[in-house]
Amino acid sequence: MKASTTMSALIKPFKIEVASDTLDWITHRVKTARVIPDVIHPKGEEWNDGIPSSVMGDLQTYWANEYDWRKVEARLNEIYKMFTVDLEDGDETINLHFVHHRSDRKDAIPLLFAHGWPGNFTEVENLLTLANPSDPNQQAFHIVAPSLPGFTFSSAPKKPDFGLPRIARIYHRLMVALGYKHYVAQGGDWGSLVLRSVALQYPEAVVGLHINFPIALPPSPLKNPLALFWLAIGWLSPEEKRRIERMKWFLTEENGYSRIQGTKPQTISFGLLDSPIGLLAWIREKMQNAVEPDYVWDKERVITWTMFYLLQNSSGTARLYKAGGPQSMRRDILQNKISSQVAFGASSFPYDIGFLTKWWAQASLADNITFWKVQDKGGHFPSVEVPELLIKDILDFVHTIPVERKKLLLAHK
Repeated sequence: MKASTTMSALIKPFKIEVASDTLDWITHRVKTARVIPDVIHPKGEEWNDGIPSSVMGDLQTYWANEYDWRKVEARLNEIYKMFTVDLEDGDETINLHFVHHRSDRKDAIPLLFAHGWPGNFTEVENLLTLANPSDPNQQAFHIVAPSLPGFTFSSAPKKPDFGLPRIARIYHRLMVALGYKHYVAQGGDWGSLVLRSVALQYPEAVVGLHINFPIALPPSPLKNPLALFWLAIGWLSPEEKRRIERMKWFLTEENGYSRIQGTKPQTISFGLLDSPIGLLAWIREKMQNAVEPDYVWDKERVITWTMFYLLQNSSGTARLYKAGGPQSMRRDILQNKISSQVAFGASSFPYDIGFLTKWWAQASLADNITFWKVQDKGGHFPSVEVPELLIKDILDFVHTIPVERKKLLLAHK
C-alpha cells in the first residue's frame, strides 16, 4: 500500500489543450487536400477497392467547413475525468493517459476498460453511467479507461519490443496505483488481448474478465480431440458458420492494413501522419466493414477519432501490430489458457470480426467460463454501436462471479 500511495501522489489531472499551430497545420492540410477520382463501381460494390471518393469528398468538406475541434475539445474535457501517470516496465517509462470515474457508491467495484485500434478511450463514454447508476440496486463501478501506449495522449514506447505483456503490466500497475488490488476488466480488439495478458500474468488480481472479441487457436488434438473433431467437420449451426466465414473473409480480404502496419510501421506512419485526409481514409475504411451494414458513422466522431491519431504524432499506433504480431500473440496470449481462478465471460456480436463457439473457447481460451452471450445485433465497437447490450452483458457477467472472489473487489481504498 505504501508503494501505491507514493504512486498515487504522482498522478496528475489532465486536460486536452491542443496547440493552435498544430490545429492550423491540420486545417491547412485538410482544406488543400486532393480527393482523387474513383472508378465507376457496380451498385453495391462501391467499397470494394477502399473508401469511395464520394465519401471522402463529403468528409473533407465537413472537416474543412463545419468541424470545430475546440468545441469537441471542450466537450471531451467536460465529459471525461482524465489523468496521466508515469509507469515503468523494464527500461521503458510510459506516461499513461487514462480516464478515471470513481463512483460515489460504497459497494462499487473497479472496472478496467481497454480499447483497441482504430478506437480510443472515448469508446468508454456510454459505460460511464455505470459509475453512479440511477437504480440503487444496480451494480456500480469505478471506471478506469487507459489509452494504449502510443495512442492519443499516452506516450509511445522508445524501443520496438513493447508488446502485449508489457502493456498488460503497465495496466495492472495503473490499477494498483489507483488502489485497486482486485478488479474486473472488459475490452475488445487489442484491448481484449491486453486484458487476457493481464489475466494470465495476474490471475489473483483479475477477478473477472469479459471480452467482446473472442479468438483462439484451434483445440489441441491431445487435450481436446473431440472439440477439434467438431471444428474439423464443421459441427456448427448455420449462424455459427456464417460468423466463422465472416472472420475468414476479414482475414483474407480486409487484413492488408494489419500486414503493412505489422511489417513496416515506421514507413506507413510517415505517410499517414503527414496527411490528415490520408489518415482519415485509412481509419474510416476499416470502420466500414466492422459494423452492421446499416450502421451510420457520425462524421464528427470519425474525424475526432482521426484527430486523436494525428495528435499522437508517433508510429506507436502502427507499431503495436509488429510488437504484438502473430508470432508474439501466439506465444504470449493464444497458447495460454486463462486459469480457473479468473471468471471469464464473452459477448459475441454478429458483425464483429472475431468469433468462437463456447465449446471451442472452453477448449482453448479459458478454464472458467461463467458467462457466454451470442448477441443478434452489433459489431466490432459494441460500446458505441449497441451500448445498452454491452452494459447488460457486463452486469450479467458480474453476477456470475463467485461470491468469495467478488468480495475481493470491495477491498480497495
